[in-house]
Amino acid sequence: MDKIALKFQTFFETYGLKIGLIVILLLLGEVLLHRLVNRILKIAAAGRQVPQNSPRAKTLAVVMITTGNVAIYFVIIVMLLSLFSVDIGPILAGAGIIGLAVGFGAQTLVKDFIAGMFILLENQYTIGEQIKISDLEGEVIKVNMRSTILKDNRGRIIFISNSNIKEVINLSRHEISNKSIT
Repeated sequence: MDKIALKFQTFFETYGLKIGLIVILLLLGEVLLHRLVNRILKIAAAGRQVPQNSPRAKTLAVVMITTGNVAIYFVIIVMLLSLFSVDIGPILAGAGIIGLAVGFGAQTLVKDFIAGMFILLENQYTIGEQIKISDLEGEVIKVNMRSTILKDNRGRIIFISNSNIKEVINLSRHEISNKSIT
């Protein structure tokens, strides 16, 4: 029993302070991330791009926080591995190669997400509105970062990848589109 207690004591004497600092960095990163996202949403709300408590704002907040968390956790894991004398060079090189492979393989997915973010930020259409995309027309039943889902007048469900949307006619906003033309 004394051997185990001695090993724990040695471990905490050796690594305790450093692990504590890494945990503090993790918590600080989380706080800063949430403040940054809230600040971005306030700026967008002030510019009337995204009402602060709208579903669009919540969707954007979740996407930004999730992306930030992945980055923060990756850095923390690399720091912990480095603390325990694990050579992180190959890990970083492997992460870079995997990032390139995923980047090439997920180009369309990234395009979908970027297009989806602009659709949400610009408030091009919302759930319940009638829109026309190319030769497809229907009521918007769902909009997310990857796709837009319509229900046409025959009740068919149409899935459209956001990266494929080049032009949208919002049939529910006649007065807005007429004002922007003149």
